[in-house]
Amino acid sequence: MSRVGPAGLGLLDEDQLDLVCATASMRTGALLDELRASEQREHLEGLASTLPELFATIDPGVLERLSRRLGGEGEAASFSEILVLSDKHLHLIQPLSRRPGVALLAVCSATCSIGLALSAIRERVLVLEGA
Repeated sequence: MSRVGPAGLGLLDEDQLDLVCATASMRTGALLDELRASEQREHLEGLASTLPELFATIDPGVLERLSRRLGGEGEAASFSEILVLSDKHLHLIQPLSRRPGVALLAVCSATCSIGLALSAIRERVLVLEGA
């Protein structure tokens, strides 16, 4: 079942995707949201712990340059998500443009639709950033 969000946007039901989301500090790797103990929380904590190393090793302009080489255009040409697919889970990292140093993390089953998971994350970002 979908819900209606801000500006009449239809929101996907994250429960249908078994999608668990939380924000995290890209500098410290700490989760910024309170989550109850669960296997998904452990996955989010593990994913969050990689953020400082992942983003400290990437030149800030490399993703923009890579995007342009792959056909992105204009000043906003950049990648918005990082996806890591394992045999059991899809892990998504979405840096928040209006909250520097913060990323939205999500974990769901590897059998879910990647397109639906991306749509749910992008809708969640719109809500978090007040767009």
